[in-house]
Amino acid sequence: MGFIAEIHLSHADLALVPTIERHPDVTLRYEYEVPTDGKRLQFISAFDDKHSALEEAMEADHTISNPTRIATFENRTIYRVAVETELEILPSCCAERGLFVFTITSDGHGWVARVHLPDRDALATFREYCRGDGISFHVTRLYDSTVSDDGTYVLTEQQHNILTLAYDTGYFDTPRSVTQDDLAEHLDISDSAVSQRLRRAVSELIAGTIKDDRTPMEYE
Repeated sequence: MGFIAEIHLSHADLALVPTIERHPDVTLRYEYEVPTDGKRLQFISAFDDKHSALEEAMEADHTISNPTRIATFENRTIYRVAVETELEILPSCCAERGLFVFTITSDGHGWVARVHLPDRDALATFREYCRGDGISFHVTRLYDSTVSDDGTYVLTEQQHNILTLAYDTGYFDTPRSVTQDDLAEHLDISDSAVSQRLRRAVSELIAGTIKDDRTPMEYE
C-alpha cells in the first residue's frame, strides 16, 4: 500500500539551488547527507564534464561551503559540500512518517524528489513543512504504489525533454534526420551534454522496462 510521488522543490536558500539555476544543463543527484562537527555534509553526483564552471558556481553558492571533488568517473563526478542553510531537502519529520526516497535529482530550477509515502498524511506533513519554510512544493506525479511495484526508474525533466525532442525530430530514424550537434544547437548545450543525457535517459528506460536477470553470456 501507499503512494509514489514525484515532487518538485525549490527555494533560493535550499542547498545548491543557486548552482542548479546557474547551470540548468547539468544534472545533479543528491546521494546522502551526514552530520559532523555541527555541520551537515552532503554528497552530490554531477553528470557533466564542465568541472571548472560548475565548481566556480559552487564556490559562489551561499547555500554551501567547501565544495570538494571526491571522485571523477567517465560520466559522473562526486562532490562533498558543507550545507550552510537551515532548509532541508527532506526533513527528518518525513522520515519519521515513513517516507522512503528513490531519487533526488535536479531539473534546472530546483530538486525533484521521487519518494514512496505510506499514506496521504505523510504527504501532507511534507507539504506543510515546505510551505512553512517558503519552499515551493509541487507534486508532478502521484499514484498508488500497488499499480506498479517495480517502476522505480524515473527520467528527469531534462532527460524526458531530450528523448522527446530526439524522437520527434528524427534522431532515432534510419537514416537520422538530425544529429547530436543539431540537438545541442536546439537546446543550447554542448554536444557532450547531449550525448551524456541521451545515454543516461536510454539506460534508465532500459533498466526500468526491459532489463531482466540474464547475464551477457546467456544472450545469443
